[in-house]
Amino acid sequence: MRAAVLYGPGDVRVEEIEAPVPGPGEIVVRTLAAFTCGTDRKVVSRGYHAKMLKPPCVFGHEAAGEVAAVGTGVTSFKPGDLVVAANSAPCGVCRPCERGRESLCEDLLFWNGTFADAYLVPARVVARNVVPLDGVAPEDAAMTEPLACCVKGVLEAGVQEGDHVLVIGAGPVALMLTRLCALKGAYVTVAARRPEALANAKAHGAAECLSIRSAESGLVFEERPGAMFDIIFDSGGAAETASLAIRSAARGGVVNLFAGCPAGTKIEVDVTRVHYDEIRIHGTFHHTPSAFRESFRLIATGAVEPRKFVSGRKTLAELPESLIHPAAGVLKTLVVF
Repeated sequence: MRAAVLYGPGDVRVEEIEAPVPGPGEIVVRTLAAFTCGTDRKVVSRGYHAKMLKPPCVFGHEAAGEVAAVGTGVTSFKPGDLVVAANSAPCGVCRPCERGRESLCEDLLFWNGTFADAYLVPARVVARNVVPLDGVAPEDAAMTEPLACCVKGVLEAGVQEGDHVLVIGAGPVALMLTRLCALKGAYVTVAARRPEALANAKAHGAAECLSIRSAESGLVFEERPGAMFDIIFDSGGAAETASLAIRSAARGGVVNLFAGCPAGTKIEVDVTRVHYDEIRIHGTFHHTPSAFRESFRLIATGAVEPRKFVSGRKTLAELPESLIHPAAGVLKTLVVF
């Protein structure tokens, strides 16, 4: 079968490899649709992922497809079923899992390999984190995983009707956060550096868009310098955007550092203001089985329309070039098989 194989920085080759064979509890899924994400672009740029990928390897983790084969002991699925599988599953027995913090599982099992004609889903994921499509198109269901991360972030931030929410950034994750907060009845402001990126925000529920520019004090809002918000999501993943997020918190505000910053990133924080204004600063990592199912429900009911986050379609043969040299302003790229 064909697969996109990562060999190193900027080195991705589509080549023939052996098709996977399911072991006990596992399933093999024939890929019908897959998506790229920012993590994939980082992986291709760096040539590896410290926790999940050691080249040469097949990568990709957002996909949906048709069950092609099942291993011994699998009774919930059969060949021909259409499914979407999460890219991880917690163990369910460690201390974080017992406390309901499954994204922090001490033995969180990840898997990759969706940029291929077929992929193998590990037994633990089959048992805990695979959902039948039940009529949802594979091209839509394949977006369940990234949306699940956003579902978890919005839940943990406590977004409610009437909240004034700021989303920093205008990429696909930022737009998903925008849509989810709008569904909660919040007044959502999206802020970004590139005016052209903001053009998509109102279509996803943003009530207001702000341009960000650099100043001596750091990043500021062009139209409303010093604007404050109840809840802020930083999807920029940089020291300057994290700093702007914290400075933009109103009294009693919540700051969600949603995007991961490079290792060792540090910023200054006015801890006196954090204390007296009761500002909460927290991070959101990954998703949980419950967030994955809620994400799928939102897609299945049409509350979130995945196709609105797609800016291009590529074949597997075209995928390497689009990851090595991504075009400016690209949202999600749908890989079709």
